[in-house]
Amino acid sequence: MITYLQLLDTPQEKKAFTVLYEKYHRQLYNRAMHLMKDSAAAEDLVHDTFLTVTKNMDKIMEADYLKNWGYLLTILQHLAFNEMKKRKKTLSHDLETDYGRTASEENIEDEYIRNETAVLLAKLIRQLDYPYRQVICLQYYNGLKTREIAEVMNLSRENVKKISQRAREKLKKQLIKRGYDN
Repeated sequence: MITYLQLLDTPQEKKAFTVLYEKYHRQLYNRAMHLMKDSAAAEDLVHDTFLTVTKNMDKIMEADYLKNWGYLLTILQHLAFNEMKKRKKTLSHDLETDYGRTASEENIEDEYIRNETAVLLAKLIRQLDYPYRQVICLQYYNGLKTREIAEVMNLSRENVKKISQRAREKLKKQLIKRGYDN
């Protein structure tokens, strides 16, 4: 973490970055592992994410948990997507060279569509109003159960379930509006 702190100018930026790093490092690593299925690649993604943050501390200086998490997650997902594209090109080139054929274009296209959908979905979630955005983020990004969300947000379980259902319906409508069927 010292390397990151050396890239920052003010004590306020250094303090804010330290809080972010300590709070989100593990969660980002877990998300990166889920995306990349490789610990070295996951560590590289987290490192690159925090390097990007050091260049954009003005967007992170607020203490808004969901906004900061969404920003960090967006950076991580974009970096992961770019890395997957590089790997696909390398794999395709290796297969052409080694076996005289290309990697399955359907698999590449399917993965591209899944990644594109995930990025769009993250954007749509950030556009949801309170409490829909908070419930969805706590449920899917942080893996909290309905009971835990109810405790955190001081709501009843039934209310959390209904908010989650409505949020998913709103997201589904937005996806359909943009041409996504499934």
